[in-house]
Amino acid sequence: MNKFYYMGMMMLFLSCSVEKLEDVDSAITEANLVYEVDDCKIYNFDFGTQGEIEVRNFYDYIEVNVVATNQQPVSWLSLHFTENLNDFPTRGNGDLNIYTMYYSEKQNTYGVNLTFSFEELGIQTSDDLLIAAVAQFGTGKKAEEISAGDLTSTNGKWSYFNYEVTPFTNYAGTDQLREMTLSEVTALPSWDEVRKVYANMLNPGVNKTDGVYNPSIWDLINNFNDPNRESQIDDYTTTYTLGEGDCADSVNLTLRVIPD
Repeated sequence: MNKFYYMGMMMLFLSCSVEKLEDVDSAITEANLVYEVDDCKIYNFDFGTQGEIEVRNFYDYIEVNVVATNQQPVSWLSLHFTENLNDFPTRGNGDLNIYTMYYSEKQNTYGVNLTFSFEELGIQTSDDLLIAAVAQFGTGKKAEEISAGDLTSTNGKWSYFNYEVTPFTNYAGTDQLREMTLSEVTALPSWDEVRKVYANMLNPGVNKTDGVYNPSIWDLINNFNDPNRESQIDDYTTTYTLGEGDCADSVNLTLRVIPD
């Protein structure tokens, strides 16, 4: 009787242990992941229990956000971008040399936001990068230096991750201004013709149909035709936005009405 009781308790213990291990494994998986939000692919990795790094790219630059999550602020941050594993700067023992990485700066904050243009990194859309990120949390005897990523160096002492430079579909281009005479604008026959004036200001290749105008085209028309206006000679600006949320992009389009 006692033997069967003992075996039953062991089986119960093992089943509980497996469940706990599965929970831990699930938590680890969620800490290092790649996901999509608002049409942007976001890479998220943890610095142990001290913080997180989030990397995404827009049309022509990469954005890096580092957040301290466990009371100790970020006191140092180093980043390196390369397409070849052998190009990471290392010391003789194979450890990363944080002082010669592409970006290496002292910090004293719980959040760091950085941007790096494609031009300065010498990259373009669809390139595959390797990124090493090392952060120091806290100062003095409490300082802890941790690397982030899901891949491990040959000596097993530091981490890095793969990053794909993805196309940014919500690119809205650059701010534009167009001049038209008062008679030209007055002669525009319809809402659609006014919309075309603004849409045709957009940079080549920009999606001209799926964005949102704010103020709307009707608001611009009503503003132009407002009987209380002292003069129709003015700038009429709208913001054109593609996408939603953090991965949206906007551009200001200005129609300048000038005298004939």
